[in-house]
Amino acid sequence: MEQTWTEFFFAYIWPLIIILAECVLMLVCLLVAIAYVIYIDRKVWAAVQLRRGPNVVGPWGLFQSFADMLKFAFK
Repeated sequence: MEQTWTEFFFAYIWPLIIILAECVLMLVCLLVAIAYVIYIDRKVWAAVQLRRGPNVVGPWGLFQSFADMLKFAFK
C-alpha cells in the first residue's frame, strides 16, 4: 500500500518540523535567560565593588556578554 504525499507529510515531516521548532524555541529561551543572569551577576558585583555596571554596550548593557565573547574569540 502506497502512502500519499499528505499522509507522508503528516506522518514524518510535520513531527520533525515540530521537534525542530521546539528545539529552537528552547535554545532561544535558554540563551536569553543566561544573558539576563550574566547581566544581573555583573550588576551585583558592580554594586559590591562600588563601581558602575555594564551599561555601555547595547541597551541596558545586554550586549556586554556578546562583546566579551567576540573579544575572547579574536584574542
